[in-house]
Amino acid sequence: MRVGRDRLLAGIGLAALGALGAILVVLFWNGGGSPGPEPTVSSPAGIDAYADLDRYKVHFGDTVTARVEVTVDRSRVDPDSIRVNTNFAPWKAEGTPQVRRRDGSSTTYLETTYTLSCLESFCLTEEAASVETFRAARVTFTGRGGSAAAGTHIVRATWPDLLVTARYAPPSASTSQPPTSWQANLVSLPAASYRLDPWVIVALLLGGAVLLAAAAVALVLRRRPRPAPSPAPIPAARRVPMIAPLEYALALLEDPTRVNGSGDQRRALELVADGLLVHGDGALGRIARALAWSRPVPKIEETSGLARKARAVFGRREEADAPAV
Repeated sequence: MRVGRDRLLAGIGLAALGALGAILVVLFWNGGGSPGPEPTVSSPAGIDAYADLDRYKVHFGDTVTARVEVTVDRSRVDPDSIRVNTNFAPWKAEGTPQVRRRDGSSTTYLETTYTLSCLESFCLTEEAASVETFRAARVTFTGRGGSAAAGTHIVRATWPDLLVTARYAPPSASTSQPPTSWQANLVSLPAASYRLDPWVIVALLLGGAVLLAAAAVALVLRRRPRPAPSPAPIPAARRVPMIAPLEYALALLEDPTRVNGSGDQRRALELVADGLLVHGDGALGRIARALAWSRPVPKIEETSGLARKARAVFGRREEADAPAV
């Protein structure tokens, strides 16, 4: 019983360790591979700034992803001093900008991403399309080195033009298009956001599945039928000494009770008579038979006296038959 319990605990412990290992692998795995080649800086100032959009043509109501990429030479520019200032009016940045940093051996790459949208009435255009030009992004930084490079400096990153088209294109006199023509862009929806990282959810679900499986195994092992205990040995039946028929007949002859019309005593006399004839006392045997068939019921004195004499005969016979020692 104790061995089975120890095996069960060992199995649960191994399952828990496996689940913990899986969770750690999922949490700390970054997909493998290298982060890519180290970026280089071509500007004499030790900093390159570049601004770009994920698309250059959208419909009204679509979202746009704007990205400012800054690469600095750490020997000439302090990467911790980088500040990016943007103004996308009349568009608005949704949420907090996402900043990603990657350090190389001598350079640092900073990427700031904005999600832009404009749903106000002044973002509508009566024309088929209009061009939106954002103000250049201002990147401030602090230089390192001598007096000429030290201090705060500014570089600007120019945004490409954004073409905004109306979702409803008015009919043209030169074409035979239907009176209503709607335009839509179904691929410019903002990226899905998560309250909890999907990989963390996967790890938690995997760990929960392992724990549930371990609990199911433990329940099955606990509820499985146990071997029935071996039955207790049945004590040997007490042997009751058997009374020989002749001894029982003699006891009836000495019993003063007369029942069943003294039929028992008459049958006992007949049995004793047969025994006496066998053991060689014919005279006493004939007396016993005569009493068995006598018309009056034999009296207790007669039967008990006969029984006493018959015991003496039977006793002598047993002594004669006993082996000599």
